[in-house]
Amino acid sequence: MGEIERTVRSGTRPEIQALRALAVGAVVLHHGWPAVAPAGYLGVDVFFVVSGFLITGMLFREHQRDGRISLGRFYLRRARRILPAAVVVLAAVAAATLAFVPKQEWFQWFREIVASALYVENWQLAADSQNPARDDLASTPVQHFWSLSVEEQFYLVWPLLLILALWVAARRGYDARRVVLLGLGAVTVGSFALCLAVTAQDHNLAYFSTLTRTWEFGVGGLLAVLLATGRARAGGANLRAAASWLGLAAILAPILTFRTPEAFPGAVALLPVLGTALVIWAGMPAPRWSPSGIAGLAPVQWAGDLSYSLYLWHWPIIMFAPYVTGVASPPWMMVLLIVLSFAVAAASKRWIEDPFRRAGSSARARPLALVGSFALSMALIVGAGVVAPDVAREELACERH
Repeated sequence: MGEIERTVRSGTRPEIQALRALAVGAVVLHHGWPAVAPAGYLGVDVFFVVSGFLITGMLFREHQRDGRISLGRFYLRRARRILPAAVVVLAAVAAATLAFVPKQEWFQWFREIVASALYVENWQLAADSQNPARDDLASTPVQHFWSLSVEEQFYLVWPLLLILALWVAARRGYDARRVVLLGLGAVTVGSFALCLAVTAQDHNLAYFSTLTRTWEFGVGGLLAVLLATGRARAGGANLRAAASWLGLAAILAPILTFRTPEAFPGAVALLPVLGTALVIWAGMPAPRWSPSGIAGLAPVQWAGDLSYSLYLWHWPIIMFAPYVTGVASPPWMMVLLIVLSFAVAAASKRWIEDPFRRAGSSARARPLALVGSFALSMALIVGAGVVAPDVAREELACERH
């Protein structure tokens, strides 16, 4: 346990890595064996809270340290972190689609590849859910990019809201933390109210809409600002250990038992969202009976470190397997596919994610990394734009004859 405490003091966040491992594990388990984790998709909600916490905390601390927030530096960091691996996955999916998938599916698949490359896949799926001919939302290998699209849209707007709140505080001479909490809190509460209202009317729209998901990021963001005051983590180690177990239970219980997707997100999303916030608030409590011993295990930390690449790669691998083998994947093959997903994710992190992230230390490499990803994205979009209309025209001609 002493080693865990030293890790916390060194500035890393093992509980965050453990939450990432839990979140991606739930999603992978749901995709591989949905009966085991019927609501494993709630892992995405854990990711949203973690993202809101980390991004808001980073920006707020930057303002405290420098007196300003550099949007250019923030967006460049996000691009280096997110774009390279995502673009490679989209390119691989496009190539595999051409190689293995029947032409009649190309139009929809390339349509979603383009939407994913532009980070509007969530709105594409929301629009499709309103079309009676497509409201079943048949799966594609990039459907999971909807959550990345929501996250990128959050990154575009949330820093601006934070800067506005800080500007108002400076202009009026108010306490910055209070204004930020009030401003971001109002957005969070409004988004949650909208989530409840839209879920009752159209759960598909509520599921994919950025507006009905913002509150999940907001909960993490508000917690980051509260912890920045140094007062929010009151209470002894035993209290925090109990809170950590309670938070984990709030995450796991619905993942393993919830079977009414038409009621989600709605109020049900409060369980994984508040559970995640509790685990982050608790940190890595020292008592032997706390979850810290499990969270600090090397395999858990490794899975958390791999979570982004694993999330990106596992679904295309699962989706393409039947097209390659010609048969539905039996349980034993699904195990092999998940093992393959881990291997590909590890390679992706080592040779795609990490080099681009390290490129940030070189002023020369920064624009090269970003321009390279952008150029590949544009090539992918143009290529899909050429292929998909041709396939659509072929399908229409066949229907007419």
